[in-house]
Amino acid sequence: MGITHNQLLAMLAVVDCGTFEKAAGRLNLTQSTITKRIQELEASMGFLVFDRSKRQAILTPQGEQFTNLSRETVASFEKLASFNSDAKVISTQVRLGVTEISSLTWLPKFLEISLANDPSTQFDLTIDMSRNLHSSLEDGDLDIIVVPEMPFQSNAHMQKIAAVELSLIGKPGLIPAGNKVEISQLQEFEFISQGKASGFSKSIRDWFSNYGLNTRNSVSVDSLHAMVGLAVAGRGVCIAPRDYLVPLIESGRVVEILTTPSLPNMNYCVVHYTSPHEALFSRVANDIRSAADFTKPYFI
Repeated sequence: MGITHNQLLAMLAVVDCGTFEKAAGRLNLTQSTITKRIQELEASMGFLVFDRSKRQAILTPQGEQFTNLSRETVASFEKLASFNSDAKVISTQVRLGVTEISSLTWLPKFLEISLANDPSTQFDLTIDMSRNLHSSLEDGDLDIIVVPEMPFQSNAHMQKIAAVELSLIGKPGLIPAGNKVEISQLQEFEFISQGKASGFSKSIRDWFSNYGLNTRNSVSVDSLHAMVGLAVAGRGVCIAPRDYLVPLIESGRVVEILTTPSLPNMNYCVVHYTSPHEALFSRVANDIRSAADFTKPYFI
C-alpha cells in the first residue's frame, strides 16, 4: 500500500496545528479520518511518525526527517496541480482575517492590486475582533491574519508590519485646550472601548494598568466607527489610531487629549502557521507587509 497526497496533507496539518483535533478542523475533516490517514501512512512507511506517549502530536526522530521530505513533495505536487489541461493557473483561495482598521485603510487597495497582479489568488475575507481572529487561526479556520501584536504558538510565522500611533480624543471642553493630562487623572473620564474580544483594547488596558488606572467600567462596543461616534457625541473619551482621527480633530468636532506619559504605539503583525501552502502564505504575508499603510483612510 503506497502513501497518498491526502495522507501527507493530514500529517503536515497535525504537525502544524499541534493536535489531531485542530488538524481535522483545518482540513474540514473528522478527527477519525485524520487518525486513519496517519495510521495508513505509518503502516506504509514501517515506522511511527508521532510519539503516541505524548498528549501533543510530537514527531519521532524518523517522523521529523520524513516531515521535511514530505513538505518538499507536497510543494512539488502543488506546482504540478497549479496547471490544468490548458496550462492555465488554477485559482487558489486564501482565508484572510483582519480587524476593522485594516478594512478602513490599506485592505481595499491591497485586494485591488493583488487581483491585478495575480488573479489566480482569491481571498476569502473575515473582518472581526482580533482575539476572535486569533482563535480562528489557531483552529485552522483562517490561513493568515493581521492583528495587534499578541502571543502566538512558537511555530507561528509573525512579521511586524506597522507601529500605529494612537490618540485619545473627547468632545471639546472636556479639558482646557493644550493642557496635558496625567495618566492618573484619566480615572475621572468615561472610557469608550471595544469589547473583550479586542486585542487592541486589551493592550490599552494592560498599558493603563501599569500606571494603576482601571477602565473596566467603560462603555463597550464592537465597532471602531461606533466607538469614535460616541466620543464625538460626548458620551466619553476613546483611544483610536491617530491618522484615522485627523479629519475629526482638524474639523474641531473632537479634541486630542495629550497625556503624560504619552500613549504607546500599537504594533500590528501579519501571522500565519507553517502549512503545505507555505510558499503561498509567505508570499501573501510579505505582500501585506509591503502594502499595509494604516495612515491613509481608504474612503478619503
